[in-house]
Amino acid sequence: MQYDCDVIVVGSGAGGATFAAACAGAGKSVLVLERGDRYPVELPSQDEKAILIDKGPYDDREVDVNGRSSRLYMGGILGGGTSLYGGALLRPSEQDFQPGRYYGDRVPRAIWDWPIGYDELEPHYTEAERLFGVAGCGDEDFAPLKKPARGFPGAPLPLHPLNQRLMTANRARGLHPFHLPLAIDSSRCLRCAACAGYLCPTGARQSSAQLLETAMSRGQPIKVQTRVEVERLVREPGTGATLLSVVDRSTGRRRYYRARRYAIAAGAIGSSLLLLRSGMDHPLIGRNYMLHLGAIVFGVYPRTIDAGSTFVKQVGFADFYFGTRRFPHKMGVIQSLAVPGPLTVAKFAPLVPPPVRQFLRERILPLLGLIEDLPDPANRVTLGPDNQARLAHRYSRFDLARCKHMRPQLARILRRSGAMYFLSSRRNSREHVAHQCGTLRFGRDPAHAVLDPDCRMFANPDVFAVDGSFLPTSLGVGPGLTIIANALRVASKVVAEV
Repeated sequence: MQYDCDVIVVGSGAGGATFAAACAGAGKSVLVLERGDRYPVELPSQDEKAILIDKGPYDDREVDVNGRSSRLYMGGILGGGTSLYGGALLRPSEQDFQPGRYYGDRVPRAIWDWPIGYDELEPHYTEAERLFGVAGCGDEDFAPLKKPARGFPGAPLPLHPLNQRLMTANRARGLHPFHLPLAIDSSRCLRCAACAGYLCPTGARQSSAQLLETAMSRGQPIKVQTRVEVERLVREPGTGATLLSVVDRSTGRRRYYRARRYAIAAGAIGSSLLLLRSGMDHPLIGRNYMLHLGAIVFGVYPRTIDAGSTFVKQVGFADFYFGTRRFPHKMGVIQSLAVPGPLTVAKFAPLVPPPVRQFLRERILPLLGLIEDLPDPANRVTLGPDNQARLAHRYSRFDLARCKHMRPQLARILRRSGAMYFLSSRRNSREHVAHQCGTLRFGRDPAHAVLDPDCRMFANPDVFAVDGSFLPTSLGVGPGLTIIANALRVASKVVAEV
């Protein structure tokens, strides 16, 4: 049988590109198929209208979300979400791998324990942090989160004065703030106010696209095709071999590729859609879609604090990760955010007069509390007319109750640093889908999982999934580092058998 290459990877985000680079580094021939363009040099990297309002580098497809069509803030270029993310890459807690311990009957008994433990991923976390140059302070208290035993590969940026005050004031009250681990090279960083959601003008913020570029520059056996749509997996008549049907988006030409192994990494929405278009009928494909519920509070300071003109996403807290004494329910990590730009503020607060918006922008600092939303089979991805993605998603009452309890904790943290007033929104944006995961969860029993513990499809041993779709629960931190580490783990297994 003739093969086009050893491994074909669908998608170039955190999981796909990491997996591809690892396989190519081990000498396997790899083809990466990416629906989006390469890095759009002609697009102004910090133009708020072009990037966040017109969504230039984001996915150009419309998705039906709860009956309304929207373009989502999903990475639509080489590197996927890592070309646009805020760079925060945190290890989870060791207990995140035993969700039944904290949620009991709120989650199915079949996923009370992940099929792998933290120890199995630990060496891959270390390698992931090295590949992405994660910068942090290893001598700080991250508990209950885990941190590198030998420290972080990079040194963090100097703290903004307000963040220094935020950390000092809250340490005095018994909390344990830490420098947020960021995949940002401080020697190249311009400290832009516009970071998360934007293209990095210097490449200081590490993306998975850079892993592919490095592999190609070293002459490793890897090729990347952009602007190609992977339609479906098909069985070749006669041989029964798995093929990929791929359409060039520029010319409309279709061709079929054959590889020894396939890795799907098109995101929790895209990967499940590909399998549904391929006629896969496992009842869990597309189900249990998750994305963190975010509790956001803006602290308003009495004087201008300069947070809107420089980089301020620098601080994290894990003190309320497993709740509080009065509310002993798992929630998640807290981290500071960048101040939104004027056009973004206008988009989401159109009734506020422009002078008021500007006055607030000069005096606010936002904090985000992540809420680990629980899997629900009713939250799912399905195929609509013309193969359009249809997404049904609602947060549970338990998710919303934890979010409600998180907000006062955020306000107290901000108050200690001098904030006098607090703003928060009770509405969740349909367009923002950061941290999406689930839809193809892994497990030991094919009755309760789409993938086996090695992230191989039970229904097709040639096909793996290496993006966030494998996660059975969403963790209390952003899943980026865990996706990267798992992609390295799965790559080591694929390399060994090809």
